[in-house]
Amino acid sequence: SPGSILPDSILWPVKASRDKIWFSITQNSLKKAELALLFADKRLVASEDLFEKGDSGNALTTLTKGEKYLEIASEEENLARKQGMDTSTFLYKLALASLKHRQIIEEILIPNSPESAKPQIIKIEEYSRNAYKSSRDALNDKGLTIPVSPFSGD
Repeated sequence: SPGSILPDSILWPVKASRDKIWFSITQNSLKKAELALLFADKRLVASEDLFEKGDSGNALTTLTKGEKYLEIASEEENLARKQGMDTSTFLYKLALASLKHRQIIEEILIPNSPESAKPQIIKIEEYSRNAYKSSRDALNDKGLTIPVSPFSGD
């Protein structure tokens, strides 16, 4: 659940600022990757709620920012790996989450959003596709199990 404060609330900027501060004061790259994934998940659910309310403008902005957090999670994981941290468990979690994001985008958001929003949502989906590919490749390089993608072309 994204919590009770959604992007259409006057308190949202406070929540978003808290997330940015929390992220910026976190030193450990792996912890930053985990935070970014948490923020991505929460914003995906929030955007879903906003689309349901018919607020597609806020929903698209929230979805974009949320899916960018998947990219940040990927980048921070990569940094953590370069710093010698074992990121195997997180990589698997990121791969699974990326697939779940794509599933929600394809099965819920695209079908239930206004026609005018669909091209942008399809473009935003690249973030989850790329996060899956980078985590899949990193898991593969380590010889570890990869969550199987139900999407063709992965």
